[in-house]
Amino acid sequence: MLTKDLLRYRRRGEKVMPSFVDVACPELLELAERLLLVYSGSPGATREALEEQSGPLLRRARDLTMAKGLDKLLLDRCEFTAPADFDYAACRAELFAASAAALKAPEALTLAEHRSRVLAAAPALEAFAAKGLYCDLPDCERLVKFKELSAPRLLERYNVALAQSLLFYSGGLDVEAEEPNPAEARKLFKYLKFFRLLACVKAAAPAGRGKFPSKFHIHVDGPMSVFENTRMYGLRLACFFPAVCALPKWRLRAVVKLQNRELLLDLDQGSNLVGHYHNFSAYVPEEFAMFHKHFKEKSPDWRIVGDSPFLDFGDQELVFPDLSFKSPDGTVVHLELFHRWHAGQLSRRLASLERKPGLPLIVGVDKYLYEKPELRLLLDSSGFFASSGYVFRDFPGVDKTRACLARKLEALGKA
Repeated sequence: MLTKDLLRYRRRGEKVMPSFVDVACPELLELAERLLLVYSGSPGATREALEEQSGPLLRRARDLTMAKGLDKLLLDRCEFTAPADFDYAACRAELFAASAAALKAPEALTLAEHRSRVLAAAPALEAFAAKGLYCDLPDCERLVKFKELSAPRLLERYNVALAQSLLFYSGGLDVEAEEPNPAEARKLFKYLKFFRLLACVKAAAPAGRGKFPSKFHIHVDGPMSVFENTRMYGLRLACFFPAVCALPKWRLRAVVKLQNRELLLDLDQGSNLVGHYHNFSAYVPEEFAMFHKHFKEKSPDWRIVGDSPFLDFGDQELVFPDLSFKSPDGTVVHLELFHRWHAGQLSRRLASLERKPGLPLIVGVDKYLYEKPELRLLLDSSGFFASSGYVFRDFPGVDKTRACLARKLEALGKA
């Protein structure tokens, strides 16, 4: 991600367009290569030393803002040492006091003798002095690891970051996809769930039963209230964007608020953006891994099944559950989670579910949403939620999920 001062874009009327770079430009490739050498060839260097090496390269670049953006992306790929567990300010003060006292000695001391006398007066600070007096300051952090990439990939990553950084100032987005590869499309919806974005997905053309549509539309709402954490939500939208770039034919539109103006960001596959998410199918978020483990321990009669399929709500609306469970008699029940930003989607989903009580679906609602008076009234008066829903805090617990699954089986007449 790029900070606001590193954004590069053009305004045309009511539209905004990132100022993408030519990833095949020899001059830019050379700059990228030189910057990469600074980070890949300097293991153990301090932040300050890295800045001293990269600074001249940045200042010689034709576009300083662009060059600083490349440097920011490289810094994001660095892992630096963390300071040891000391109260640095207090330890420095004590060490300096011992040093001042040692300097008052009448005899002349070499540096080594002065150091020995100081540490003899404050032996508890020997480990602190060995680590370094200023290791808590960012400039003194040392490079431990750098995630390598090539110069062309860096320029591609920069173009994607320009679009991501504009989406950070957006409250929602719309994506249209044509001729999707079903595996890539399912991966896209996994990323939606991973970043806790709840979308309204509609097939643009009817598909056969159980078949993936040849064209679909995704609408992701923003938070309903400006007082909620819109910046965090914008960050989730931005992080989701590279997954869109993996689709063969796509178009994304979002309203971006810049300098108190609302501008339309309109991108498609013609932007030649290259997503960088790979091997996501093997990754399981920590909270899901813990849930899987505890569910298996507490629910030997139920089991969590693999990739959750989409559910057809009719009117070409599709729903992609977060988890799916199989009961001892083979009944599959799906779970959809509504987190704190999903107030608008929750209201619409409940309205649809009231008309379809026989769907094998249960819903979990974050307590943050349930504590909103208007949503509590809606949930408490919902027949569907009474039999097929529950409230959780941050992430659902196993016991509440098991109880809700049992109620759902009873409602379906399969208890």
